[in-house]
Amino acid sequence: MDGSSELAVHAAAWFTGWSALRSYPSRIGDGYFAAQRLDRNGDWEYFSCTPNSAEFAAVAEVVTASSQRAYSVIAPDIHRYVALAHQHRMGMVSTSERLMVCAMETQDNQEPFLGDPELSVVVKKIGGRHSSSACKARFSAAIMHGQTAVASGRVGIYDDYAIFDGLKTSAAYRRRGFGMLMMKTITARALDYPVTTGLVMASAAGQELYYKLGWRSLSPVTVLVPRERLDEMAKL
Repeated sequence: MDGSSELAVHAAAWFTGWSALRSYPSRIGDGYFAAQRLDRNGDWEYFSCTPNSAEFAAVAEVVTASSQRAYSVIAPDIHRYVALAHQHRMGMVSTSERLMVCAMETQDNQEPFLGDPELSVVVKKIGGRHSSSACKARFSAAIMHGQTAVASGRVGIYDDYAIFDGLKTSAAYRRRGFGMLMMKTITARALDYPVTTGLVMASAAGQELYYKLGWRSLSPVTVLVPRERLDEMAKL
């Protein structure tokens, strides 16, 4: 599989697992995936993987119909898509996220030892037995200090993929290794299933952790919004 084919296959798998993990309504069209961001403004975010100019223009027309929509382009050529955005009444808000991948066979299948009796791990299955989801299993997890969530994260099992999402550490507990412990906890749960590939959309803050765990970057993600939205953001 060449690089562009690998990226397209993994991007499609990531979107399917990610949108299922978050229970977003989703749809797939010619050259795009879209998810309704119910936890934000309720509007749609569109994703494309290395779209050509015609595909980009078609999605841009839909995105610019509402100032609250966004268009995330998963592709290495950031400058090309920023230039295309300017041609279609959009602008760039971020290029810091990266779609990342790992071979799950390289990851530890044992839950980590917390080493502190005041800490506990809570893992919950998302959705009931009869809930409809593209993922065969979904889990949320948290490291707790009393009633305080120190760190949390989610993982979904889609086909032979483990899709990771929502990894975060409370501000008071950062730089103390809890992110690493949380990631190892949900990785061990994912390895209860016959998964081969891990995928995550990593923020700039999270990428260092993933690299330490043996992940690699597949592509940057260029987030674009209508110009009206840029103007609104500039006033904040």
